[in-house]
Amino acid sequence: MRTLEEQARERREKLDKRHGVASNVKKIARVMWWSGFIGAITIIPATLFYTGKADKWLDMAEQESIRLSAEFGMTVKNIEVSGREKTDTNALLAAIGQKPGTPIITFDVDAARERVEELSWVRRATVERQLPDTLIVSVVERKPLALWQTEGREHVLIDGDGEQLQNYELGDYLDLPVLVGDDAPKAAAEMLTTLQGIPHLYDQITGAQRIGHRRWNIQLANGMFIRLPEENMDKAWQRLELLDRDHGILDRDVLIVDLRLPDRTFVRLTPGAAEQRRNPPKKEGAV
Repeated sequence: MRTLEEQARERREKLDKRHGVASNVKKIARVMWWSGFIGAITIIPATLFYTGKADKWLDMAEQESIRLSAEFGMTVKNIEVSGREKTDTNALLAAIGQKPGTPIITFDVDAARERVEELSWVRRATVERQLPDTLIVSVVERKPLALWQTEGREHVLIDGDGEQLQNYELGDYLDLPVLVGDDAPKAAAEMLTTLQGIPHLYDQITGAQRIGHRRWNIQLANGMFIRLPEENMDKAWQRLELLDRDHGILDRDVLIVDLRLPDRTFVRLTPGAAEQRRNPPKKEGAV
């Protein structure tokens, strides 16, 4: 008869053998699983690449992802626009170029922004996706600065960059200064910004003529012309304010005020005032 110690040893040997086999089987299975996974992610793509089907497979995967995104509701349903006042709505939507119902993940925001910024009234724009279904479009529009009289004597609305604006009613902007000169649109912003420094004088400006691509002659509402210098235009404009404050020159029969020289001012009277000065009326009773 076996002793209790022998029986216990025999049971331990059977358990060790059983667990050892199970452990080895698990290890082998784990190695095979990882081998298969690594093979799938390396061999399959490599095979697709060498057979020339990788691009086709990627295209299929991309199209499938787009289809699935649309099924999950990631399509253009809303287009929100801010900053638009003068820009034509239909032209803006056409420039955005995305119709409701199309997948939002395929939308090229940079290309859309470039198209929007090509519209004449748009100075700059931003276009963003707001998942899952909204496009956010923000525009900063150009500010009309003046009317430019072309060589054909047509009047074109321009902004501070000299850009010609389109799609407007001319009658809405007849209070703006009229500029003359082929380079007037590009040079006007600096001049008008300088003259705006004295608002009550600026409000009287009706037009400005560019002279020799160098300087400006300004026309006021009372018909007076102000000849400004090429340099230090702001100081000459301040001098005009002093002349008006001290001598009321803008209320006199003056046709031209020449401020081109920094240390002196030349004045030309209107034809009627000049004639009256040459031939003053005789006093009553004079012979």
